Amino acid sequence: MLNKVLIENYRSCLNTKLNLHPKLSVLIGPNSSGKTNILQAIMLINKLALSRERFPRQERRQVVTSRIKSFFEWANVTARLNVAIDVFTDNSNNDKVLESRQRWTFSKGGKKEFTSRLPFSFGRIEYNSIPRAFFFREGRYLIHELHSADMPPEWAWKAIRQLTKFCSRITYYGASQFTNPGSCPPSLEVDRDGDPTSSYRVRGHGRVLHAMYSASRIHNNPQYKRFLDLVGPKGLRLVDGVTFRVVRSSSTEYSVRVGGKLERRRRENSLVIPQFRIGRQVLSPNQLSEGTFKTLVLVFHLITDDSSALLIEEPEVCVHHGLLASILEIIKSASHRKQIVLSTHSDFVLDHVKPENVLRVTFDKSLGTIVKSIRRSMTAREYSALRDYLDTTGNLGEFWREGGLGDRP
Repeated sequence: MLNKVLIENYRSCLNTKLNLHPKLSVLIGPNSSGKTNILQAIMLINKLALSRERFPRQERRQVVTSRIKSFFEWANVTARLNVAIDVFTDNSNNDKVLESRQRWTFSKGGKKEFTSRLPFSFGRIEYNSIPRAFFFREGRYLIHELHSADMPPEWAWKAIRQLTKFCSRITYYGASQFTNPGSCPPSLEVDRDGDPTSSYRVRGHGRVLHAMYSASRIHNNPQYKRFLDLVGPKGLRLVDGVTFRVVRSSSTEYSVRVGGKLERRRRENSLVIPQFRIGRQVLSPNQLSEGTFKTLVLVFHLITDDSSALLIEEPEVCVHHGLLASILEIIKSASHRKQIVLSTHSDFVLDHVKPENVLRVTFDKSLGTIVKSIRRSMTAREYSALRDYLDTTGNLGEFWREGGLGDRP
């Protein structure tokens, strides 16, 4: 579980500190206060854990060194990860990690026990392989020789292993990712194992459709069945059914061997056609409304995604209040299985959460993004009055609309 994050020199987060709720944290605040930047900073940890997004040094341009301190708890172990990350932003406003330096500090029983500078990939090897460990850095695999004094105790290695798994399974849902269902491909090409073919790279909308197709192929998949129940006629009534029509196809590949010999290979592929049934109509994904598609994707993430933590940006976009209330109940239910952090501009969202779940995000020209819990931003008397108000008069969203939390939604 991720307890606390300190973000330095990352976009608007000059020295931003936030304490996260173990289940559900809700970030509120005006536009440009830094809510999305906080979520993106947490996703940088995920990129490091997956050992991806590494670029050669010649790609260095407008590189910023950001620092992120993350505090975790696992079993009876407390861990702190200090990371310095060289990041540049591409033309699409996506972060690219050039290089990183990592330092772990582990405590057991309240005492500092072990410190390590090994990268995340160390947590993916077996304990008996530690003295000669392979890890990924700067686009290539290296060998790290450990001296006996640097060898971690087995309990610390187990903690690194679990936290590497946690960080590699942080996922992100942003409303801006799925603004135009018309961008959905009408079909997907997969090989005999159900994976996208090498000539067909799945991105964005297509990646979600492929994930749905993969989940549907698992026999008696309880998570996928629950997803269908929730979005179907007995649940949210988004669609009446979801099917994937599979059309077998084949193609021939030619290659020239040494000596000019022509080699021909036959490749068996399939064309997967997603179909969404609404009443008597059978629609392609690119024919769905934006609100329907976004809600399908969000519910799919919540129910079937095997993540340790889910970051959600503005779940209320393109969703009417009746449907949003149901989605929020699904989010709260999912927070018992995975840690959830969401940002919102909606007072209606606050109507469905407790004050201890809410973090106020503001921006100061000198200090950058500032995050405070409702409790810390109020005096004891003000917080007591808020509790009385919620128990007897109104709800948290109304309190926000009336200016009780600073900037109105």
